[in-house]
Amino acid sequence: MPSNLSSRKNRERAAAVFIPLLFFQLALLSFQIQNPAGVTPIKMLVLAIQAPIVNVSSALSNNIGTLWSRYVWLVGARAENEQLREAVRQLTRLNLSYEQVRLENIRLNRLLAMKEGIPYATVGARVIARTPGFLSNVLYINRGSRDGVEIDAPVICADGIIGRTVLVAPDQSQVQLITNPDASIGVMMENTRTLGVLSGSGSSLLDLKYVSNTEQIHPGDVVLSSGFDTIFPKGFKVGEVVDCRKGEGVFYQIRVEPAVDFYHIEEVSVILTKH
Repeated sequence: MPSNLSSRKNRERAAAVFIPLLFFQLALLSFQIQNPAGVTPIKMLVLAIQAPIVNVSSALSNNIGTLWSRYVWLVGARAENEQLREAVRQLTRLNLSYEQVRLENIRLNRLLAMKEGIPYATVGARVIARTPGFLSNVLYINRGSRDGVEIDAPVICADGIIGRTVLVAPDQSQVQLITNPDASIGVMMENTRTLGVLSGSGSSLLDLKYVSNTEQIHPGDVVLSSGFDTIFPKGFKVGEVVDCRKGEGVFYQIRVEPAVDFYHIEEVSVILTKH
């Protein structure tokens, strides 16, 4: 009886070992069986397991490559844009420089043309400074006694009379503008040849004095230098009448706008001798 029990236990143990081995063997055989496409199940299982990993790594690789290429492109684009902006800035500065030269040539040509029509010795000069403030009644030029400039030398430009020198150093001079309250010029009307005295008022307009109420004066009439003040030559334009009213006495009250833009003048001509 004990031997039967022992034999039975041995058979059960053998079955417990054999059956799993049999299933394992069958599983191995099934993995080795190929489907019609020639792919084994084990290969399909491996492909199924690695597919998500491959997809993720591929996506990461593509994104990193895209980001890197875009970064490199953006860096290159920024550098190129900065080069283009710098080229534009240089061209702008060059154009401004050319424009300044062009305008200066126009002014100098006008001065040269005026000089050819003046029967006096003259010297060109540049404005190097002016008194501060909106109404500048004094300016300084880069010509002085070394260049033949003397006190009371008339200073003119292509538009008309500017003023006269009041202080002269070897290499520069101070010019009193005709707008200065201390300045005055002997003048005459271009049309009627009526004489008068033009005085500075410290403002942008001049006062024309000692013109009789009986004269025919109108806005727009041109005022010329008369030459009777012994400083400014005769016939130079000084300005135009902008307002005229009969005064309470025997003289007009006349306001004259200067022919010269004193706030933007850069080049002038100094008359060295009137003889």
